[in-house]
Amino acid sequence: MEVPLFNFTTVLVAVFSIGIGVWFVKSGQGTLSRRGYLDPAITPTLAVMLCGMMFIFAGLGAWWGSGQGDDGTMQKTAWIYGSAAVAQIPVLLMYAKLHRKSYSRHILIVSCLAFAVFVPIALTVAAIGHALLVAAGIEPHSNLGHETLKQLADAPWGSATWVVVVCATLGAGVFEEIMYRGLILPAFSSMFGGKTFWRATLATSGFFALMHIGAAQPSAIAGLFVLSIGLCWARVKSGGVIAPIVIHVVFNTMNIAFVYSTHL
Repeated sequence: MEVPLFNFTTVLVAVFSIGIGVWFVKSGQGTLSRRGYLDPAITPTLAVMLCGMMFIFAGLGAWWGSGQGDDGTMQKTAWIYGSAAVAQIPVLLMYAKLHRKSYSRHILIVSCLAFAVFVPIALTVAAIGHALLVAAGIEPHSNLGHETLKQLADAPWGSATWVVVVCATLGAGVFEEIMYRGLILPAFSSMFGGKTFWRATLATSGFFALMHIGAAQPSAIAGLFVLSIGLCWARVKSGGVIAPIVIHVVFNTMNIAFVYSTHL
């Protein structure tokens, strides 16, 4: 994700995030009461199996793609991302078939509210974390917190770049949301129980953040943890994965647009 440096815009985002965060809590929007299982057709065991299949298929696809193109090139990255995405399509189709009787609701309202609340907070957390870690000498001074963004900033535009952009926006939005919010969140909800979905939300978000270690800076990972909370909230409130997919795709697109607006 983008890790904004401290400037006037960042301060405005921080002030806005504090205000809307306070409103979010006081208005009761953060309530995630349990209203039955999120996906009656997908049991926790089946969710774990499908999630495992996604990891395995993505790994095999990435492994095959890594044998294509030259090391360190955008073409190689395109092969890895594209092959990993294509390899997961069978699981996506299985999930869609199992989930066909579950309907999303209030997609637009939930998506807009989650984006307006959690994206500014995520960016603020990332910015503060980045400033502190730079001061401590732990992170380099950069406003690009993800390796894919850094590679896009340095690469010439071409067909391989298009593939990476599509995979990083639409592909990541669809496959990651099905995995984390569609499968892992309901499974954790069943495992941890409780009167609300917050235990499962925090566990899912922690797992989501940890899976980005190596690809993102620590400060960006902290921001992704907050973003994931918003994605989980949208998943529960809307009853489906469409709302979190929309938020995820728009968020990644926004970050890539930032790269091309400042590095071209």
